[in-house]
Amino acid sequence: MIYIFLAFLTGITIVMNMMLNGKLALKEGMINGVIINYFMATISSIILCAIMLESMPSYWAIKSVPLPYFLGGLLGVFTTYMFNIIVPKVPAVYIVILRFIGQILTSAIIDYIYLGIFSKGKVIGGLLFLIGLIINAKVDNKYAEVNYSLNKNY
Repeated sequence: MIYIFLAFLTGITIVMNMMLNGKLALKEGMINGVIINYFMATISSIILCAIMLESMPSYWAIKSVPLPYFLGGLLGVFTTYMFNIIVPKVPAVYIVILRFIGQILTSAIIDYIYLGIFSKGKVIGGLLFLIGLIINAKVDNKYAEVNYSLNKNY
C-alpha cells in the first residue's frame, strides 16, 4: 500500500516540478531555468548522499555500471528543457495526459524489444487516450472560439 501512495505522490511532484520549471523558464529564460533546476538537484543530491553515506556504493561498484545507464541525466536535462518550452503554451492537463500516453507507448516498445512481449492492450489503450485527447482539444477549441466571439460582442 505504501508503494501505491508513493507512486501517487511521485505523480503529484512530477506535475508540480513541471509547472514550477515552466514558470522559472518564463521568468529566467529556458537555459537558465534548466541550469537552476539542475543546480538545485545537485545540491539536493549532495545533501541526500550525506544523509545516506553508509548506504552509498563504492567507487568500484559505480565504475562497473555500463556507460549508457548514465544517459538518464542527459535525458532529464533534455526533458526539462522541452517542458520549459511546452508548459507556457499547453494546458497542464494536456501535458500530463500526453506524457502519460508517451510513457505507455514507450513502455510497450521497451517490453517488446527487451522482453519479447507485445502488449496490444497498452498500444490500444495509449491510442484511445490519444484519440480522446484530440477530441477533447477540438471541443475545448470550439468552446474557446464561441466564448471569444460572445465576449467580443460586448
